[in-house]
Amino acid sequence: MFESASDDEDKALVKRAAGGDDPAFTAIMRKYKSPLYRFAYRHMGDGDDAEDIVQDTFIAMHRNLARFNPKYKFSTWAFQIAMNKCRDLGRKRKTRSFMQRMTPIMEIKITQMQAEENPETVIDAKRKLEATQTAITNLPENLRAPLILCTIENMSHKQAADILKISPKAVETRIYRARQSLGNMLGMEG
Repeated sequence: MFESASDDEDKALVKRAAGGDDPAFTAIMRKYKSPLYRFAYRHMGDGDDAEDIVQDTFIAMHRNLARFNPKYKFSTWAFQIAMNKCRDLGRKRKTRSFMQRMTPIMEIKITQMQAEENPETVIDAKRKLEATQTAITNLPENLRAPLILCTIENMSHKQAADILKISPKAVETRIYRARQSLGNMLGMEG
């Protein structure tokens, strides 16, 4: 897709753009807009998300031009930035989706408790549910993803392992660590 002569041109454009030459950065954007869009679209499956990712990628590139190491191919660096932007958006989407799924469940539980319990107990239970929701959101991604896949999405350790590209044993270990972390965050015994 990108040959070495092209890479030499890219490096020359990057050097000029890092020095403040806006037309050089515009040339980089023209060259990489379509390939990065295709990549982001395949990764995310949504055209609007792909456009946002390409825009965020160019912003990050522009801010970090001086940090580009010319020992490496520019195209590799560009696609790594795009991959990170895809992951960032994916994490945001997963967290938002999790919160949207959990809110109705929590509301149902609270409504059930309100019918059965006194107001103080209901308020306390609501606080505990909100604290749990926040604690799960604050877990590191490597612990949060296996926990959500297995305990909320009811996937097996093997299914989660395939999605996360880790072993089933690693999934089991991460779920255990996630539960320990949640216990610590919520002040419960492990």
